[in-house]
Amino acid sequence: MPVKAIARTSIARNGVGAYIHPCKKITLEYCNWGGSSEGLRQLLTSGELNKIASSKPQTIFEIRKRTGHPKLIFHYNNSDKSTKNVVDVRNIDKFKIIEKINEFSQRSGNELFKCNHKVVSNNESVRGIWSPLHQPKGHRYNI
Repeated sequence: MPVKAIARTSIARNGVGAYIHPCKKITLEYCNWGGSSEGLRQLLTSGELNKIASSKPQTIFEIRKRTGHPKLIFHYNNSDKSTKNVVDVRNIDKFKIIEKINEFSQRSGNELFKCNHKVVSNNESVRGIWSPLHQPKGHRYNI
């Protein structure tokens, strides 16, 4: 009797076959006259943002002039929904803002969680879940 494989669709995983960068868009919001936006205005006028944007061609950079405190908004591609992460950069100099852009653009956008297990896997176990109660009564251990 021939053995037939079980038909199953493959699960798309980032990095297998093709890689899609998780951070798709970075929005920089600043005020043209506010004192808390000084560091972001220095970053924009110095031309260092052009170097960052050319080093990250897969990310879209959007600059918005708005009233209020400056902030960086990171848009991520996550499974079914797109996630936003807002970072407040008021009264921060341009070098710290560059560090924030590099740090948050390298994140996956997923929520941070504490891993309490040695192995974290997306796949089901090949052997299934083992329990002593799954054994026939004649093969169980007597305590």
